[in-house]
Amino acid sequence: MILVTGATGQVGRGVIAHLAGTADVRALVRDRAAAADLGDVEVAVGSFEDAGSLERATAGVRTLFLAGRDNPDQVAQHARVLAAAAAAGVQHVVKLSAIGASADSPVALMRAHHATEEQLRASDLRWTFLRPHLYMQNLLRFAGDVAASGRLAAPMDDRRVPLVDVRDVGAAAAGVLRAPEDHTGRTYALTGPQALRYAEVADRIGDLIGRPIVYEAVAPERFRAGLLAAGVPAWRADDLAAIAAAYTDAENVPSPDLESLLDRPATPIERFLADHRDVFLAGAARSHL
Repeated sequence: MILVTGATGQVGRGVIAHLAGTADVRALVRDRAAAADLGDVEVAVGSFEDAGSLERATAGVRTLFLAGRDNPDQVAQHARVLAAAAAAGVQHVVKLSAIGASADSPVALMRAHHATEEQLRASDLRWTFLRPHLYMQNLLRFAGDVAASGRLAAPMDDRRVPLVDVRDVGAAAAGVLRAPEDHTGRTYALTGPQALRYAEVADRIGDLIGRPIVYEAVAPERFRAGLLAAGVPAWRADDLAAIAAAYTDAENVPSPDLESLLDRPATPIERFLADHRDVFLAGAARSHL
């Protein structure tokens, strides 16, 4: 039995889509109604705060996919999941982490990922760490500005970043979950095939929708203020504004790991943008904050 936490999130849904019907899969969700479209999987309703639901969800589970919504209590929440997993006899944990995870990161989320990785390293559980870079899907939250004003405004200065498609991350995670013994003790950096400046991304969006799109490099402080004004919680605004500083130059170099796991090339930005052309034309983006 494979347990997928964060099953209704963007990565979790991808994992479920690739596993449903091919393995015994249980999805941990807070709301059963939100799982109505997950397909042929067992649904366990519960939360990271409810010890009883975690005990029920982990019963009979051999492999756990550990993911969840970003929040300030993430380390404590994931510690409770791991405690329940250990008590239930789970053998292997596939942890969705992030490139840039470190104890001294300027981004709280990266420090949280590092803390959970260290807990797993110190445990008796077997583990695999999947560390994706920034998701291409994050670009969708800029679709309103792209459609309305022809600009892509972000705090990414002029550095190149190898954005990765969430769909590839879900597919790679599913492959690891099917045969976790082949990936014990491994850490995979999951990136797209090419590192691009956001100005180059803006050019590609412009080519796609047939009009110029300009990249505006926003200072982190100004970006944070705009997020706060829009009602984004301070902890999230802090992380989003500082995200460019979370990666070293080496971490912004494309990795071959995703292609190796998928046995095919990672999705290029041009394919992702083409698949979402209507969103950029309409500006009808769902927020990925």
